[in-house]
Amino acid sequence: MKLARVTKKGNRSFYIEFLMMTLLPLIICGIVMMMVCSKSIRDTMKSEAEDNLRNVALSVLAAYDQAFPGEYEAAVEDNVIKLYKGGTVISDDCSFIDGLEESSRLEITIFSYDTRMITTLRDTDGNRMTMSVASDRIVDEVFRQRKPTFYDNVSIGGVEYYAYYSPIMKDGGGECIGMIGVAKPATELKNRINRSVMNNIVVMLLAILITSFFITRFANNLVSVVKHMLVFMKSLADNKLDAKLDASVLQREDELGEMGRNLGSLQIALRRLIERDVLTGLFNRRSAEKRLDEIEASGVKYCVSIGDIDHFKKFNDTFGHECGDVVLREVAHLLNEGMNGRDGFVARWGGEEFLLVFENSNIEQAKDALTIIRQALHDKEVEYNGQIHKVTMTFGASEKVPGQPINHLIRAADDKLYEGKQGGRDRILI
Repeated sequence: MKLARVTKKGNRSFYIEFLMMTLLPLIICGIVMMMVCSKSIRDTMKSEAEDNLRNVALSVLAAYDQAFPGEYEAAVEDNVIKLYKGGTVISDDCSFIDGLEESSRLEITIFSYDTRMITTLRDTDGNRMTMSVASDRIVDEVFRQRKPTFYDNVSIGGVEYYAYYSPIMKDGGGECIGMIGVAKPATELKNRINRSVMNNIVVMLLAILITSFFITRFANNLVSVVKHMLVFMKSLADNKLDAKLDASVLQREDELGEMGRNLGSLQIALRRLIERDVLTGLFNRRSAEKRLDEIEASGVKYCVSIGDIDHFKKFNDTFGHECGDVVLREVAHLLNEGMNGRDGFVARWGGEEFLLVFENSNIEQAKDALTIIRQALHDKEVEYNGQIHKVTMTFGASEKVPGQPINHLIRAADDKLYEGKQGGRDRILI
């Protein structure tokens, strides 16, 4: 239970860590891109507005120059300031500037010094805002400093405008006699900017959501693969060496798939280490007992045999333990070959003793198989250090009787083996 909790916690932390490594940079990048793009949209649209207002201002001045050739002059007549252009009073008639306003759809004003002489601007009562003055800031920056300037926050009559102001110079540029101002209500342009910014934000958010969806799916698949491997490793840790790793892991062609296949190789190595005898490669006693329990549970009929190498101590004492090991390996190989094509298995039971289990066989069939194996041993010559050794074995066999415990069955076969040893060895007793 403790391992399970750790595994669960590990999965959760890995999943969150993976999402943090992928989604968090994506979200931060998306926010930065939205901010940058939104600023770019605002700057671009303001720049376009500035260019448009400047072009209209130049066009208005050009139109007045064409319609009224000559200099701009301001004069006071009957305590009223009048603006002349080429000797013609232009401040008394606003029809010309109204026509320009209608075609440009912008508010146009011509100043004498800081005073509006001709304008399309009207107050809340609908009256033209002639004789009103520009702000000190505009007068200072445009009129006095003679510098064309764009403003994105000019308030005129309580209304906010984007406006472009340019000084009006006498011919020769020696004297500034006024200004021209072209303005556009800020609300309309700000609404356009806000709509563009919102569209940009929506597109960015959709892109982030779609990307996040695929990243989350990928993360789920990745964590699922890791979870399958963790479950598999826990099974191995719990000694469930017949556990199977999910096929979805093994089918992957990436590093995780390679890790899964390495786990499979590790499982095989562990099974061999735990289930097999290191010297002979046969099942060891522990594995043999487990397989016997499985055969017993299946209900099939079977026989067991205990085989012992005759005079094995002679090989160890006379020729050394290395010779004994060679004999054990050769005998194990012959026993294993003798079981080929038969239901059952062979295991190293201990020392020079071997257990042979014959499934779906009665005692006579088991004896026939042991006879073939015994003959193969007679025909085998074991070579060690240039010397040829003959090896024989004695076998005791017993058939499973319903209700008989496994240990009694093995003891019966062992008793037959002992009887064969006492009777001269190299024989089969059932």
